[in-house]
Amino acid sequence: MAKQNTKEQIISIEEQIKRLKEKQRRILTNSQKEIGKYLMDTWGIEDVSEAKNIIDLCKDQVVSLKEVSSSNEENKKLDN
Repeated sequence: MAKQNTKEQIISIEEQIKRLKEKQRRILTNSQKEIGKYLMDTWGIEDVSEAKNIIDLCKDQVVSLKEVSSSNEENKKLDN
């Protein structure tokens, strides 16, 4: 009887993992859509390929800004 209970628990956990992975995928998809919409609205862009081109052009600047931002956050933590 204990083995059946253990097997049922394992199956239940596997089902939970499956549901959580699906939830994670939905959250990621929704956040990507929201970010894309925000960028296109903010930049006044309606064409997807134009948006991709602009993002590609800004990529190096964004990487630099992220590094600066990350450095600033680390300095704030050290100051506190």
